[in-house]
Amino acid sequence: MRLRLVHTLSLLLLSAVLLAVLAMGALSAWNLRNGFSDYLATRDVERLEQFAGLVSENAEQAGGIDAMESKGIGLSELFHQFGRMQGFPPMLQPPHPMPPHELLEPRDPPPPVHVDSIDAFKDRVAVYGLDGQVRLGRPLAQVTGETVERPVRVGKAVVAMVRMVKLKPVPNDVELRFLNAQYQSMVAVACALLVIALVGAFWVSRHWVRPLIEVQAATERIAQGELDTRLNTTRSDEIGDAMRNINQMAAGLQKLEGARRQWIADISHELRTPLAVLRGEIEALVDGVRALSPQAMLSLREEVLRLGALVDDLHLLAMSDLQALPCHFEAGDAHAVAARVLQRCALRAAERGLTLRLDAPATAPLPVRWDVRRIEQLLTNLLDNSLRYTDAPGEIVMALQASGQRVQITIDDSAPGVAPAQLQHLFEPLYRADAARSRAHGGSGLGLAICKAIVQAHQGSIHASASGRGGLCMQIDLPTHPHTP
Repeated sequence: MRLRLVHTLSLLLLSAVLLAVLAMGALSAWNLRNGFSDYLATRDVERLEQFAGLVSENAEQAGGIDAMESKGIGLSELFHQFGRMQGFPPMLQPPHPMPPHELLEPRDPPPPVHVDSIDAFKDRVAVYGLDGQVRLGRPLAQVTGETVERPVRVGKAVVAMVRMVKLKPVPNDVELRFLNAQYQSMVAVACALLVIALVGAFWVSRHWVRPLIEVQAATERIAQGELDTRLNTTRSDEIGDAMRNINQMAAGLQKLEGARRQWIADISHELRTPLAVLRGEIEALVDGVRALSPQAMLSLREEVLRLGALVDDLHLLAMSDLQALPCHFEAGDAHAVAARVLQRCALRAAERGLTLRLDAPATAPLPVRWDVRRIEQLLTNLLDNSLRYTDAPGEIVMALQASGQRVQITIDDSAPGVAPAQLQHLFEPLYRADAARSRAHGGSGLGLAICKAIVQAHQGSIHASASGRGGLCMQIDLPTHPHTP
């Protein structure tokens, strides 16, 4: 049987509360049992000290223990005073015969009959002299460790000792009933806490598990290809973050799937054109419509080269997606690289009626460690893109500037430009902008994507923006010495 997470969390929380309740209950019961006995013993000693203070007051007023006895103040009279001082019910009989001088004085009527609650104390107390003989009360059993003594003072002198037999540790029926009532209360509270814990554990587990169940169902649908699945959440905790991350993941997968399908469609479309041309020309040769001549062979060769270039570009992009574009880094001069590329493109620019120039603040060598062949391919692709889509008469300016350990290269051309909404898509494979930059101008649509792969292989960045000359501005930022593995 599979144990679900809601049950696991409920049992875990309930077990934790149960252990806590049992531990606290056992500790409370142990403390209550031992503490109750300690409380009774401490209260008994405090009562003895108060009684010893009362005996000291009477002895000091009478002039000593002997004088107190001669006046008829015995232990019963002292207990009677002590009972009134402590608030106990009055005793049944006067503690001793009244002296003749007290019989002439008016007295209150005798109190009603009550059970004397001080009996358990007075039966364990006696006053002993310093010689160890009983002065007031009955002799107590002499057991070592079972008696407590407190001094009786007259002035600063100790004249006697009040001795008390300690309470026995075995509780009586009243104490047992008290402890049992406390234990029953603790058991009732523990049961109530367990019921509350069970309800709380079930609620908490449902509160935490419900979004996890939704996540499970959503990820299962995403795994089955339903990439439009989204989770609705307003939680601000970690579970809410996980649900939002799943939504972002699903959106990314949906976008990648759409890009994959578009990529396949674009590749098939790009390959269809040269293949259709090859097929048409070959069929014309086979059917005798077109004579087999060197011009026909050159036309076939151009189509094959164009198809081969397209396949090579696709292979290059595929390699850059699988891993970093393979580069051979070597020492070079950035100014020399830019000048060579500009010189190779100068003739084409002149043929198209465009002005091509290099804007560099210094002609001194700018040492770099690049894959020079790849950087030349990068700049050639960008210049070829500008030459193909810039209207004549126009201008193309390549600017080169060094800043610390970075090199900034800018290729800026004149009109026509690119719509702002299309700038972020220019580096996508096979993407083509508006009619001003359509397939009619040639190209495979992979040049800018290859440029981005080369820049990333050199740990740099490339960005497209609108040009101040009315065309397109390509901004490249490269480190002079990329970190190589």
